[in-house]
Amino acid sequence: MQNLKDLEYSKLKAKLELHFGEALTSQAHSLQNYYTQFTNRRQKFGENIAAFGSDIGRLARLAYPECPDLMRDKIACAQFVSSLSDGFVKRALQMEGVTSLRIAIERTKAVQLIQGTCFENKRENNFYLENKKRKFFNGKKSKQLEINKGKKDDKERSNNINKNGNFFKNKNGKVRNKKECWECGKEGHFRFECTGRTEAENMN
Repeated sequence: MQNLKDLEYSKLKAKLELHFGEALTSQAHSLQNYYTQFTNRRQKFGENIAAFGSDIGRLARLAYPECPDLMRDKIACAQFVSSLSDGFVKRALQMEGVTSLRIAIERTKAVQLIQGTCFENKRENNFYLENKKRKFFNGKKSKQLEINKGKKDDKERSNNINKNGNFFKNKNGKVRNKKECWECGKEGHFRFECTGRTEAENMN
């Protein structure tokens, strides 16, 4: 830089504004960049809550360096809650009116833990009910199969009896001795064995 004594006031002022103006412009650009990162930050899929909250706090300090700590913490908390990927947790924190980033992180962990426990219990209950239902229907099916098998066995047994010539069913469906005399109508012998017929023939 030239000797300050040799510069006129107007030129000196212009050079100082140019020098510090560039620095201020660079600083303003950095602040704008941090602010954009801060407002656009969203929780990624599967991202750890503690890591996400820590990054929100870091960006808040960079985007609002001159802001009081209490106010900056409230801003960071609001951004953290609005950027959560879990809608249920987000609504729960909004209803609670949490204003501290640290408390918001702790509450998010607690709600997610409760959610996980409830989900496990629900899954176990569903598994138990499905298993019980499956056993019931399988048992009912097995019982029906046994009944059908019994009916089939009875039918086969009846067919075997009729096939062997021991018994047969009459028109009324009753099982009776297959031997029946057409002469006298009695059971236990055939017509040619009928004593009544033999006696009648002898008399003739």
